[in-house]
Amino acid sequence: MRWRLIDTDIEDPFYVTAADEAIAQARKYNKTPNTLHLYRRDPPAISIGRFRKIHEDINLNECIKNNVKIVRRTTGGGTIYTDKECLIYSLIFNKEDTNLSLHTPQEIFEKICHSIINALKKLDIHTTYKPPNDILLNGKKISGSAQIKKDNIILIHGTILVNTNLNMMNKLLKKTKKNLVTTIKKECKNTPSIKDLKKTLKEEFEKCFNTKIKKTSLTRYETQLITELINKKYGTDKWNLMR
Repeated sequence: MRWRLIDTDIEDPFYVTAADEAIAQARKYNKTPNTLHLYRRDPPAISIGRFRKIHEDINLNECIKNNVKIVRRTTGGGTIYTDKECLIYSLIFNKEDTNLSLHTPQEIFEKICHSIINALKKLDIHTTYKPPNDILLNGKKISGSAQIKKDNIILIHGTILVNTNLNMMNKLLKKTKKNLVTTIKKECKNTPSIKDLKKTLKEEFEKCFNTKIKKTSLTRYETQLITELINKKYGTDKWNLMR
């Protein structure tokens, strides 16, 4: 089955988070094909894992002072800082539609991380995989991911830190390990453009899933659901600050 590419590029944090869920729901009801969603967040945002606690992870006053939004994911995992210099990918697919034997979350993490590693290698960026879900450059983290499964629908999404503001990250997050997180820009002489990074990621995901990925647009069903999810969930303090 042919996949599609949704390239939101730079958008509001609430919008792109709602888009991931809307795409997953559309896929569940066979309203859309398997999807690669690429995006960046502006204004910057703290993306907090479903079960994390605000007071343990985030300097809330600094977020308010610096106009940084907080958005809670449906996936688990840790709390991260994202801005427009951080490329985020989401893969939403029915695992029964793929030619891959992906039975456990660990198998999915490993397969996707190695696709990203191969994409970066094409750009002369040599990284390594650290189980379960991290990618390291010169021994420091530049990518992490999280996933959720509902029925046969997998949503896995993650970051690639191209030139993310690490000083801001360290100011906003209480538990960040300053010497263990880095960016491609900081570690490499030649930093790839976001355009080139998107292109190589798409190519490697096509290889991974033995498919072609065609760029297209969100459906009316998805756009309507995104608006609903922002109004009732991702745009509300009740959801984002629930813990």
